Amino acid sequence: MAEQRSDGVSKEMEEEGFRILQKVEDMEVYALPLIARWSVPHQKLLGDDIAHCMNRMSELAAALTVAYYKKTSISELDELNKGLQSHIRVAYRLKYLKGHSSLNEWEGRSAEIGRMIGKYKEWVYGGDQKTAQSKGGKTRSGR
Repeated sequence: MAEQRSDGVSKEMEEEGFRILQKVEDMEVYALPLIARWSVPHQKLLGDDIAHCMNRMSELAAALTVAYYKKTSISELDELNKGLQSHIRVAYRLKYLKGHSSLNEWEGRSAEIGRMIGKYKEWVYGGDQKTAQSKGGKTRSGR
């Protein structure tokens, strides 16, 4: 079994948390200069939302590096990544992103972060991930 700190975080999980944080930061470093080149109205309409989403993702990824059972953090990080993917598709459809290669680059980075989040969720939820998702996924219409 992997060595654990006194707060229950295994070395492997801590390292994965740092890798997720690094990927989110890499996405920010890539995206923010591109958003800065958009026209001011485009920056205000969608660019601010994308930047805010990535900033919040950074905060949540940093939280993963310091605490083991951060189920709310990992779930919220996953939700924000899905939201970021939606913002990216909207930006492409509105032609804020120039060309299909730009879309592929943005989506590829977000998808890689999503895969890393999925791996981390497997550790946190263990084999019980489907059960944990179904419990949290109930809505009024789904009852």
